[in-house]
Amino acid sequence: MEDSIYIKRLKERLRQDPDSKVFLSLAEELRKQDKIDEAIAVLINGIKKHPDFIAARLTLGRWYLSIDMLSEAQKEYMEIIKQYPDNVFALKGLDEINKRLAIISGDNKELPVGSNKEIVIEHLNRFLKGIKTRFNVRDNRVNRLHRLLNAIKIHFAPSSENSV
Repeated sequence: MEDSIYIKRLKERLRQDPDSKVFLSLAEELRKQDKIDEAIAVLINGIKKHPDFIAARLTLGRWYLSIDMLSEAQKEYMEIIKQYPDNVFALKGLDEINKRLAIISGDNKELPVGSNKEIVIEHLNRFLKGIKTRFNVRDNRVNRLHRLLNAIKIHFAPSSENSV
């Protein structure tokens, strides 16, 4: 499918000003034309230039979630949570990831949706516990993930809860 006139204009604007935030509009238009791979590539490149552009990260996280790229979606949502711990959209995205992981693992208990640090900590605790019980703890990838999630948990935890 050939690009629409609007997409061509957006690409031209981005070519003229590579630091423009028009990349988000371009990505949205590409996705409307079912060019999801190109749309994701545009978002990734734009986020590299604008790492604090939360709307772009939320969009990328949502798209990853829609195509079941859960670890990539989680990465985007956690980047948002680092800066904005109470971002409802990122917390809802993490909640959806946890629900899907619970279904995959056979532990499909409902996880609460919320907008506070305690809920993020609760989700991380459940996720870490699941990793420890389901995977070989000696696997380097599991250890790296465990350290990363533990560091995130420590970042959000009150000073009395700094251990797993």
